[in-house]
Amino acid sequence: MDPAPPVEPRIVLLDDDDDSREPFAMFLRMKGFAVDEYATAEETLESVARAVPRVVVMDISLGQGIDGYELARRLRAAPASRAVRLVAMTGHSADTVKGEGELFDAIVTKPVDADQLVRIVGDLVHARG
Repeated sequence: MDPAPPVEPRIVLLDDDDDSREPFAMFLRMKGFAVDEYATAEETLESVARAVPRVVVMDISLGQGIDGYELARRLRAAPASRAVRLVAMTGHSADTVKGEGELFDAIVTKPVDADQLVRIVGDLVHARG
């Protein structure tokens, strides 16, 4: 029996806009990543508490509840998720996001190029440390 092909580590994708989240999740899956998608930071925190992903890609400006900055701070503060790689997706300038401290491993500005996102996620998945 042939062994199953290796599956990339799990990626969490957070965006409260279904029209943004769903195509990116589909594209990442087509490139071989296991992707869980969520519409709220609260759902994302619950998911990460159950199983720590390798990368969380998150929209910064969420319509309700916890925003991306607060989510990143909580993930960085928790020992179990401190090493998770965080990617910010934002309609703001990258400089604005960088001004929030060293919360994120990568920042992509909207409109996000799907190939760029796949490349960044792949680099972070395979990065050491």
